[in-house]
Amino acid sequence: MPAVTLPPLASRRDRLVLVAVFLVSGASALIFETLWFHLAGLTFGVGIYASALVLSSFMGGLALGNALISRFGRDVLDPVRFYAAMELLVGVWGALLVLCFPMLSVWLGAMLHPALDSPALLNTLRFSFSFLLFLLPATAMGVTLPLLVKALARRPGEFGTALGRLYGVNTLGACLGALLGEVVLIGPLGLVGTGLVAAGLNILAAIGALAIARRFRDEPDRQDALANSAAAPLTRRAKRLLAAGFLAGGAFLALEVVWTRFLQLFVRSTSLAFAVMLAVILAGIGLGGMFAGWWLRREADGRRITASLALLVGAAALASFRLFEAASGVSIDGYQSLDWRYVTLLSLTLMFPAAFVSGLLFTTLAEAFHREVGDRARSAGLVAMANTLGAMAGPLVAGFVLIPAMGMEKSLFALCALYLLPALLCAGPTPPWPSFRTNRFLQGATVAFALFLALFPFGAMRGYLNRACLDFLKDGESLVATVEGVAGTLQYLRKDYLGQPLYYRLVTDGYSMSSTDRGARRYMKLFAYFPEAVLPNPKSALLICFGTGSTASALVEDKRLERIDVVDISRDVLAGSKVVYPQPGTNPLDDPRVSAHVEDGRFFLLATRKKFDIITAEPPPPMMAGVVNLYSREYFALMRDRLNDGGMVTYWLPVFELSPGDAKAILKAFADVFEHTSLWTGDNFNWMMVGVKKPKGPVPAVDFSRLWQDPVTGPGLRQIALEEPAQLGALFMLDGQALTDYLGDTRPLTDNYPKRLTGYPETPQAQQRDVAVHNALMDAMASKERFAHSAEAALLLPQPVKAEAEAWFETQQIINTFLNNMIPPPPPLPAVNYVLSGTDLQVLPLWLMKSDPKKVEIVGKALAAGMSPSAETEFQLGVKALAERNYLLAEAKLKRAQELGYPSNLAPARVYVLCMAGLISQAEDLARVAFKGAQASAGAKTYMEWLARTFGFTSPF
Repeated sequence: MPAVTLPPLASRRDRLVLVAVFLVSGASALIFETLWFHLAGLTFGVGIYASALVLSSFMGGLALGNALISRFGRDVLDPVRFYAAMELLVGVWGALLVLCFPMLSVWLGAMLHPALDSPALLNTLRFSFSFLLFLLPATAMGVTLPLLVKALARRPGEFGTALGRLYGVNTLGACLGALLGEVVLIGPLGLVGTGLVAAGLNILAAIGALAIARRFRDEPDRQDALANSAAAPLTRRAKRLLAAGFLAGGAFLALEVVWTRFLQLFVRSTSLAFAVMLAVILAGIGLGGMFAGWWLRREADGRRITASLALLVGAAALASFRLFEAASGVSIDGYQSLDWRYVTLLSLTLMFPAAFVSGLLFTTLAEAFHREVGDRARSAGLVAMANTLGAMAGPLVAGFVLIPAMGMEKSLFALCALYLLPALLCAGPTPPWPSFRTNRFLQGATVAFALFLALFPFGAMRGYLNRACLDFLKDGESLVATVEGVAGTLQYLRKDYLGQPLYYRLVTDGYSMSSTDRGARRYMKLFAYFPEAVLPNPKSALLICFGTGSTASALVEDKRLERIDVVDISRDVLAGSKVVYPQPGTNPLDDPRVSAHVEDGRFFLLATRKKFDIITAEPPPPMMAGVVNLYSREYFALMRDRLNDGGMVTYWLPVFELSPGDAKAILKAFADVFEHTSLWTGDNFNWMMVGVKKPKGPVPAVDFSRLWQDPVTGPGLRQIALEEPAQLGALFMLDGQALTDYLGDTRPLTDNYPKRLTGYPETPQAQQRDVAVHNALMDAMASKERFAHSAEAALLLPQPVKAEAEAWFETQQIINTFLNNMIPPPPPLPAVNYVLSGTDLQVLPLWLMKSDPKKVEIVGKALAAGMSPSAETEFQLGVKALAERNYLLAEAKLKRAQELGYPSNLAPARVYVLCMAGLISQAEDLARVAFKGAQASAGAKTYMEWLARTFGFTSPF
């Protein structure tokens, strides 16, 4: 028989080149995946169902590639050259996807429109379209690892070493790509430029592979010559190993979902935070794979250690959670962090150990499987396929089943316990398969696994959830409901006053997303009241993002509206309206005119064919991951397309979380779309962008006040301190040339350049600088000068109302100064005096005196129900009397409140009230008693001087 000779082996340098090529390939793949998922979100939506289906379709493509190479890999005699072709395919198709996705959006939106109200059909179409789009590049990516394993593992015993090295280095490349795209490339180059860089990396990898491909050309070697030409059926043991790979892949990806949800309680959900978390996981897996390759070169048999490693993955995850707070070495008692170093530290503590052992497990399991099957490409392909299918199923099970049914804590425990199954599948009664009875390594792993299961800190999650909203709990709010749902962790808090609900707050994944408190209620309801007031006869409205329902409530109050669509990405948020509105008839979603849609707002605009008179939205701040899509120029163009002629968009601009440059980028994007753009204040740094499509001019002056005269909307307007129609005009900030000058050469935020938002600065000095810039723009007296020449205001407000509005800018300046920016000393009595003396307003004096209509209402009901008067109730009645200009009653009540032990010094207010009542001598007597000259502060002296100038008061100083 002629001797069978092995082909010439590639040199060590050739092998290192091939490994380096796969590192570059990993970086490119992760950059492409990030871009594809982002662009798919623009087309299919970023809702939890849409995102899960897009991810599943991509993973399905990877699994298909694994399956194909496992079936036909033995026929590939030039694996490196074939690999180079796959890299070119990924690069070319990947770049085409990046370039064409924006152009496909309109077409895909039209295709998906008929299924908009049929979730099952819609999600089926989403999966189908995304699977077709990702089919070629994902399949090609799935082919690459088995191909290169076949090229490198040319001698018996090399499979595990080659797989570990390649798997590890490719995953480390993906780690590099995750950070490279997020931190370096997307900002200056945009999505398209970054996609071209990723394609260039694929081309570079292909060129590097082609340069050495001939030295890896395969010939039938001794191992392949002994194999049958047709693939032999898998043994029972091989099938068990594939099942173990499926379970391990599913459990780990499910754990990743739980970890991410958990860490969101402590770190802000920005794209950088997610990139850091992903990089930590990939680094752990990659280093684990490389270590496994080194280990197997010495052990040479993965069958002996795979079962033990499966248990150690679970043990590592359990231990990390058990020791999370202590091991992190930092306090997690504060509000969410934006510091990437903090994110890295928490991610390393929680996720890295299990990720490292998981990288070990995949490599050793594949090596064990190869010993059962023999064929290199088939072994790598089938194990990768099983692991990928598990990774495809794991996030779906965790996000849609486990967390909603069991919560994060029990889900984490169950997923860790699940690792017992792959351990059992990889064990055996006879060597080299390890036995629980005789193998010491397996026994030690079993003890560690069982110990950490037994020590699992059940109940700790409640403490973590409380810490996520600790700042609000310290402020007297109480946690009334927690929902660990499909789309996120929702916590509803309530602030009680005299035993009755004063307001509610919605905290989503640790971030205060919405509230019904005084300030939030003012700007949120204004987003509906403003267009309702200025538009002639609105019939339809669209609200994107429900929150706690303040805007929706203002919409349903207007009975002229015949159709109201409410779109929110979270079914749990819509269901949570029952927490905020427990009384029958108060929930805006119960209004028969309202149609609620659980959908991504951008996708709804893309797919719907409805037109609206009013579109308003308060999505999360744009720095939250995935939300930048709802602040770009292309998104605003979609909104304009869905407006009727004469219709209006009112949109939230949350400058409290934006630098001036970021605020300008968003405002520039808005102004590029709406020829008629203006900027208005809502409450403090919650501003309102207003855009009108083909305005039809203001309503007649006689009709403008109809909203204030309405028995439903009138009280609603007065409760947010808009008691007179002309006050609406005093909210004006910018339009026209002043807006153009303010924006200057700012580049707009676009889909292609999402990193034109740089993020809120972390240093106190920079934050103070930005606050000063925002404050300058909120100078109501400067706004008054611009308002006088405002073309947009003339289109929105009747001329008599516009003229009357100019007198209200002084009042707005009081709101901006004393309420929004909390200028001391409270209460700001000179401001109170201006309002009481110069206006008929009754709500604003309450606000200035630390009260509001809701508190006054609760006090009245409590006393009517038999509650004994207290310092608090007497104070509120005194403030109410003051707002009603009943000064004698106000003095009597404030005096009684002080006698009953009111915690703050009411003497300054009482002196002022006596002056307003004309009882100057009594005011002077009270001042002499209350303010002793030797102990008086500079503020008290200044206040007395103001009283002297205003009322002819004799100061005791």
